[in-house]
This record gives sequence, structure tokens and C-alpha cells, in this order.
Amino acid sequence: MAIAALLAAGGWYFTRQSTAPVAAPSATDSTALVSSDDEGSGQPVIQSHRSFTLKSDASTKTYQPKTPVNYTFSIVDDQGTTVKDFATVHEKIMHVIIVRKDLQEFQHVHPEFNKITGKFTLSNLAFPSDGPYRIFPDFTPTSAQMGADGMPLGVTLNEDVNVGNMANYKAQPLTDTQLGKTFQSYQVQLTPNPTPVTANTSTTLTFAINQAGKPVTNLEKYLGALGHTVVLREGDLEFLHTHALSENISSQNGKVDFAVTFPMAGKYKVFSQFQHQGKILTTDFVVTAENKAAGTKQESPVAAPKHNVPGH
Repeated sequence: MAIAALLAAGGWYFTRQSTAPVAAPSATDSTALVSSDDEGSGQPVIQSHRSFTLKSDASTKTYQPKTPVNYTFSIVDDQGTTVKDFATVHEKIMHVIIVRKDLQEFQHVHPEFNKITGKFTLSNLAFPSDGPYRIFPDFTPTSAQMGADGMPLGVTLNEDVNVGNMANYKAQPLTDTQLGKTFQSYQVQLTPNPTPVTANTSTTLTFAINQAGKPVTNLEKYLGALGHTVVLREGDLEFLHTHALSENISSQNGKVDFAVTFPMAGKYKVFSQFQHQGKILTTDFVVTAENKAAGTKQESPVAAPKHNVPGH
């Protein structure tokens, strides 16, 4: 059963997944939708209505690495009705994140939508290698419970699929903990603050992006934001999704900040995407969150500035 949680009615949120995979559930299955409490503490509060389930054709398909295939799914509510009305959030009504379960592969894609049938289709979806993958549809149904800002809350579900010959799959540990790397022609330095990073404490992740030794100060908006970051915990794939705190495209200094609250101790893979000169730059880093030291006060997550659209 997948669980979705919204942390702030602004520029960032996180969605929390249960460890149990969702494997082609029937239309009568349902999920519990969760929202944050009104005080902004980040403690989940179970909603009294409107839960959603992913229903796909995955069980009818055989997936082979590097072989394009269509993946079709729909969203079903707690009444067994296929959902057909979705809010446009960051320029799309559906964002789909796909990762190999050892977090060595990452895709952020957007399916086609048939409003008559309510079916989404990822055409020519290709998995790069053998192994188990998790697919995260990320969306905002207009029938969802409203948040404190009067906007419907976002939902993230998940489904697991196996690709190719599982005997060929060897899970790779998250051993690369460098916080300064080169991606394509860009040098990117990640700086978490405060350090050490601790669970249940608001953390700012600052990305300094340079090219040819100079700060990149002309990033373009990608899907309505200066940056998108997806964070997944090693093992159970706890899922968080945040967006750049600043929307000011005209006064950039070569750094982009994100607010994240890591829910538990552990290693997390941080995938971030930016757009520069019409091309998408995807970065990945490993961040380790520690348990809060005994006797120290827990902090509540800090909300980002409010948007005119639901935080997604």
C-alpha cells in the first residue's frame, strides 16, 4: 500500500511511500492519503476521504532492458471510479519517476493522457538494464482533500516491475559519497546545511553549478521551477520530492537551494535536474542522515514561499 504525504503548501513537499510494493492492484484496492497537520509540524494526519490506487497493465507485459515498450496505467479512487480530472502542476498533470531499486538508474518522464478513458501511457518506455525497478506516478487529483492553502493535495503511488534476467542483476551499494562531481560539462558542488545532516530536521541543500570555472547564472525554468530534486532512501525507497526555494530567474548567483527533511536515518540518493541552454542537467549525490542526538530539540520543517499552484 502506497502512502502519500504533503509537508508544506508551498514550493516543496515530500511524499512518503510504504515499503510494500503496489503490483497491478484491482480497482477495489485503495490507499490511505495523508496530509500534514495544520501546525506545520510535519506529523501525518490521516484524511477521512479520497484515497487513490494505481491500476496498470504491468502484469501483462514482459520487460527487457533497452527494449521500448508501452506502460499504461490509470488512477482509481476509493469508490472504484477511474479519476479523469487532474490539476496541472509544474506544467504537467502527471509526473512519473522511475528508478532501479539500487538507485543506480533514474528517469523523470511524462505520459500521454486519454481524458475519455482516464488512461495514461508512457510510450516507448525503455529500462536501461536488468533488475527490479519502482515506478512512481506523481499527481494531483482535483478530487483530493484540500490543503491549508485551499489547493488539492498531491499524491504519489508506486509499482514494482522486474526487467530482463534477474540473475544478471547485482545491487550496487551507495558508496560514492563525493559532494563535488562533474556532470557533462558542469562542475556541481552540493553543500548540506546544517551538518551533520540529521533526520527530522529541516536541511537546506545548496547546489553550486559551474561551467568552465564560472558560475552558471542563467539557468532556465524546467517544468516551472529553477530545479527539481527527488530524494530516495536506500533500501525501502522512501520518496521525497522538492523544488528550488527561489523562483527568481533574473538574479541568479550560480547556486540553487532546496529544503528537505529526511524522515529517518540512512543513506539517500539525491537526484536533481536543472535546465541550461535548452538542455536538462541531471545530477546525483549520496547524502547520509544521522539520528538526532539525544537531548536535542527536534525542529519542524520550514515551508518555502507560497505558490499560486499546489506544491508539486
